[in-house]
Amino acid sequence: MLFSILGPVEVRGDRGPCEPASPMSRQVLSLLLVHANQVVPLESLVEELWDDTPPKLARKTVQTYIYHVRKALREGAGGGPWVQTESRGYRLRVGAGQLDLWRFQELCARGRAALSEGRPGPASDAFREALALWRGPAFSGTATGALLSAEQARLEDLRMAALEQRIEADMELGVHRELLSELKGLTLAHPLNEVLAGRLMRAAARSGHREVALDAYRRLRAAMVGELGLEPSAEVRDLQRSVLEDVLPPERRTAPAPAGETVGRVVIPAELPPRTVDFTGRGRQVAAIVAAGRPAGEAASALPAVRVVVVTGGVGTGKTVTAVEASHQLRGHYPGGQLFATLHRPDGAPVSSRDALTSLLLSSGHPDGQLPTAVEDLARLFRSWTSERRMLVVLDDAGSPGQLIPLLPSSPDCAVVVTSRWRLEGLPGAVTRVELKGMSDEEGVALLGGAAGARRIAGERSHAAELVRLYDGLPLAVRALGERLAARPDLRVRDLLFRARDGGQRLAVLRGPQHDSLRRVGTAHQRLPAAERELLSLLCWLPRPVRERDLLRAMGLSGRRAGEFDRLVESLVASHSVEIAECREGPAFTVPVLSRLVLSEPLRVDRCASPREVAGGAGGRNPPDSAVLAGVCT
Repeated sequence: MLFSILGPVEVRGDRGPCEPASPMSRQVLSLLLVHANQVVPLESLVEELWDDTPPKLARKTVQTYIYHVRKALREGAGGGPWVQTESRGYRLRVGAGQLDLWRFQELCARGRAALSEGRPGPASDAFREALALWRGPAFSGTATGALLSAEQARLEDLRMAALEQRIEADMELGVHRELLSELKGLTLAHPLNEVLAGRLMRAAARSGHREVALDAYRRLRAAMVGELGLEPSAEVRDLQRSVLEDVLPPERRTAPAPAGETVGRVVIPAELPPRTVDFTGRGRQVAAIVAAGRPAGEAASALPAVRVVVVTGGVGTGKTVTAVEASHQLRGHYPGGQLFATLHRPDGAPVSSRDALTSLLLSSGHPDGQLPTAVEDLARLFRSWTSERRMLVVLDDAGSPGQLIPLLPSSPDCAVVVTSRWRLEGLPGAVTRVELKGMSDEEGVALLGGAAGARRIAGERSHAAELVRLYDGLPLAVRALGERLAARPDLRVRDLLFRARDGGQRLAVLRGPQHDSLRRVGTAHQRLPAAERELLSLLCWLPRPVRERDLLRAMGLSGRRAGEFDRLVESLVASHSVEIAECREGPAFTVPVLSRLVLSEPLRVDRCASPREVAGGAGGRNPPDSAVLAGVCT
């Protein structure tokens, strides 16, 4: 029988998992496990389950839960008794090597001994093996009362101590630069932890990044003064002074690693971008991403392939920020690390699979000079490295399955979160798709209030809701509106609404002095093939929604090939460049509001123009060429 409490509580017997089904029975089992081979008084079980308000039959109810625990363990192991009744309570009998907590403590003791003896290599290995036993917060998925909550906090302290000592061992090995990404993520997650901040300052300074070291000190001090009213310790202040004066004290160094040993084994990447503080809405979609990407005990281990979650949606729907939020909620389930890569450059050019793989492997600690050059070899190396770890890989703005497939781990212990405008058909693995569209009025108003101030928006709620609807609830537009309001305390929502009601000014309303989000709309459409861009341009010039027969007629009048109509429309719909709806006359097509505004600027057509007038150029003007359609309006 194997017992696990460092994460979801799991009991694995000879016949498979054997946890009791009742939530309160699992709570009883968790308390017995954390005090394995010790008597847990009946009073403690009652306190854990009901605190100060136990029912009249509390003792008899506890006996029922104990029966459920015994029954589950007996069915799982085929023997017993595992739970013994004592005069004061109950004892769960556990043998050596059967509880992951004991294994964790043994490995930590081995690591501390090696560290004190000046052997950081074995110390790092021991702490790393200990930390790999964690599969999330202790007792996750189990209700916790007062006693288990205290144990949960104690175990979390032990985990953080092991993590800090593992990083100390790695720094003694001299791999400062390789630790930077992990330490940046840890200090963001634990802003009041002076030990981690000090480690980041030292690692950054030793790597030649003094500005990173000083920024780490500034963030630590701001957090401590703001939340605790305290200054950082004298040790951390002295470290900051040493960085400023470029006089860091010498650091203990040990012998280099044996030949053939790489630093890849000591790197746990933590590359997720910071969360958006005012992230609003998308609760259902975030929950779907987390559910699809989260391990689920034995069921997850039995999955035949890597879990892949594809977050799709049109330009401005908030795919990246939603994926990042969900990934932060998932990170505790992936102690092997979190990798992040953007698969398109700022100018819209795709990142090659080779460049993306090289970046991921360098982040994982593989030496640059030892990486192969062929994509196939890089992909095999990446799959081999991730096969030994429980990793979360986030790939932002993927353009095609061909670009993405070489970047996928093959291990079912890993998960991948992908954002893309495309559905990315034909991906291997256990694929789940989560689609994003415009936000509801309520979500959009909340996002507007998060950027501009909730009290300010509350006074003009109806105007704010109409403003959100004018931009189809697209988060990109709503956030731009909120930033404009935040920059102008004198500006009212009704002022923006009055201007936005005029279609000719609706795009200008979004533009702030430093806001370039609209450029992303233009560059996004540059990636479409030429024929799709031409059809999209035509759709932008026609009054919306465009019925299928009107679009076919306009294509013929403009000299475009109507024979490719189905293929082109399907391509535009698949890339979320065009939305399709059914009406009485048949299918109708419309371009999302931001794309329509950007791609039809600066030339516009009267809403009553006929297909012939549009095809020939309204008012004697030809439709904009491909450069204009690509977004040269920003």
